[in-house]
Amino acid sequence: MLRQLWLAFVLMPALGTAALLAQDTTAEDFVHNREWFAQKPRHLYGCGVNWADWQWPGKRTMWRTDGRAMQMIKDMGGTSVPVNIPWLNVEPEPGQWDFDYVDHQVAEAEKRELAMFAYMGLTPDWALPPEAPDQPGIGYRFPPDEKYADDFERFFEALARRYRGRVKYYEFWNEPNGCSWINDNCANGHMAHTYVPWLQRWYRAMKKGDPDCVLAVGGLDYHHGVAEGYTYIEDIYAHGGGDYFDAVAIHPYGDPLHWQAIHDTYDVLVRHGDGHKKLWLNEYGWNTTDEASKARQLREVLTELARPEYHMVFQANYLILTDLPSEAQTTHDYGLCGRDLSSLEITPRESYEAFRDLPKRWRAGDAPESMARALLPGS
Repeated sequence: MLRQLWLAFVLMPALGTAALLAQDTTAEDFVHNREWFAQKPRHLYGCGVNWADWQWPGKRTMWRTDGRAMQMIKDMGGTSVPVNIPWLNVEPEPGQWDFDYVDHQVAEAEKRELAMFAYMGLTPDWALPPEAPDQPGIGYRFPPDEKYADDFERFFEALARRYRGRVKYYEFWNEPNGCSWINDNCANGHMAHTYVPWLQRWYRAMKKGDPDCVLAVGGLDYHHGVAEGYTYIEDIYAHGGGDYFDAVAIHPYGDPLHWQAIHDTYDVLVRHGDGHKKLWLNEYGWNTTDEASKARQLREVLTELARPEYHMVFQANYLILTDLPSEAQTTHDYGLCGRDLSSLEITPRESYEAFRDLPKRWRAGDAPESMARALLPGS
């Protein structure tokens, strides 16, 4: 079995994980040999950016702040960042595409050799269904009208082709089981049947533009207050969506993390024969002014995730480098750093230093060559 697993590791990029599972191993092999698979390079040290386009819409001169933020993430040992690609912004009018800001995000991340995990969603106003309120920007709550399905697929195929070889990881939508879908009052935990048709279209279009991209179910709301959040994944399988995602992204907010959400979500994948698919924890963090507590919890989470028990976690992304925007500009919440929006000065906090000083098990580009050599015939 060890020889077989070594071959799986070496050949996986060429043959694809799913093919190897069918030919050489089973999902149970991945679970039972978690020590081995935990050695694969992972992106556990990601951090989000308060994008300039959020804080200063339309002010191109402020884009430079994104590079400064990414450099601070790089300096603290970060290995990945999100990239924001809302359809609403890129195609505000039918057929009028503007990729300038996305190009900027991608270029800044590439300069610093940071892997990118891209968020996709938000329907343009012109493609909204008739039941959507007449409210600009409401597209974060609604998939397109069916008559715009071709426009939808055309856009995502072109996008995947544009960033092929540069951006590899994408998720579709953000918290569709929570406040970012059709129903009011965040009552969308039972709405996977409306998400799956668009997930299928998105998956096919993206793979047509870039067969090598890795596509995830969009970050599911699964904090301590969400009971049995894993049932949304079960519903995706029940409605024919099981073949239309390569990973599952969740938001396991907790104290310090909603560990059970990780295990319960992965158990669903294993039960459906998809134990090779990985989890992305693309939002976690703590809204607190207690920096000592934030630093302690950050160390605990990142140390725990590096253990073999959490082999199924491929990516973890702390919510945000700097505090979330506020009108008062005096917020102290999730940020690992404070930011003065008048001077643009970014001030590291104790939690930033904790992230920076934590020993990192795997960094981008590392590979467990010593373990692979140890499993060669004759070793």
